[in-house]
Amino acid sequence: MKDGMMVFDCVVHTQDFTDRQIAPGTDGRNVVAHRHNQAGFNELMASKGGPAPKLDFFNPVDPDWANKQLFERSDTDFAMVQTVPLFGPWKDSLGPAKLCYELTQVNPERLLFCGGVDPSWQGLDTALHEMERQVHEWGAVSFKFYTYQDRNHSWRADDPDVAYPLYEKALELGIKMVQFHKGYPLGMHPVEAFRPNDIQMAAYDFPDLNFGLHHMGDPYVEETISIAGRFPNIHLMLPLWLNQYFLEPYPMLHRLGQALLRIGPDRLAYGSEGFIWPDIQAYIELWANLEMPEELQDRYGYPALTPDIKERIFGRSFADALGIDLDAKMAGLSRD
Repeated sequence: MKDGMMVFDCVVHTQDFTDRQIAPGTDGRNVVAHRHNQAGFNELMASKGGPAPKLDFFNPVDPDWANKQLFERSDTDFAMVQTVPLFGPWKDSLGPAKLCYELTQVNPERLLFCGGVDPSWQGLDTALHEMERQVHEWGAVSFKFYTYQDRNHSWRADDPDVAYPLYEKALELGIKMVQFHKGYPLGMHPVEAFRPNDIQMAAYDFPDLNFGLHHMGDPYVEETISIAGRFPNIHLMLPLWLNQYFLEPYPMLHRLGQALLRIGPDRLAYGSEGFIWPDIQAYIELWANLEMPEELQDRYGYPALTPDIKERIFGRSFADALGIDLDAKMAGLSRD
């Protein structure tokens, strides 16, 4: 806990950026571009006083090391390990589901597994079957989707024939939230493929399912906030916002202020995007101590960052969206 607040990190990863992941029949440019872009962002953030990156961030993380980073070297209480089901240029997807599940097993009481499938790459029937398997065998509590794999494999979140069966299956399996990567292509993909607009009718047609959008849809931030503000079952995940804060504090404060005004803290979630940046505690300290400048409160009407707002965003809002009783989980840890 941090200052009496439970910390539930909505997204950590174990990813594979290595050459062995270059899919047959591709030229590897997407894999190389992703590594290059990540390295450039890491270098720039470190130069601005941000947390230093993991030196070897190409390879999957060691589970024991990751467990210590989260639960011995930071105030994190729980974290969700998220699959990155981006297949196209990647042989076994960027963040393979099996790899992510295996990471959760180093500390299954604290690490939750978020599965991932893709109907355009795997085929709808296989994706639905895999959703069942990941829930029944691996205990998935949510699913992550990427709607663009390559030029020949893409889909929309509001497609009744492709997307809606995924949501129906999620509800059938007891899943309360599905999540989407929006904005910020991971490689040389068209950014417009990750616009948030296709979430609107999906959220409308499935009011009993929560939709989590990552990265605030950057560069479509205003669109994403506007859409989430109109649909009560759309939530915004703040990983990347926390990372970008070290580079551009005032633009990030504006984004946060707008999200708090139009959406509120009950649908915003803290996340570190670990383990590319191993110093998880730096992000916890950032959020725990962050203040909204009075100048921005007076000029734009942004709310002050009260302890209640910080506590909600630190994990209670995310847990509620997943249907998880965070107090009961914490009590279980205390008994153990």
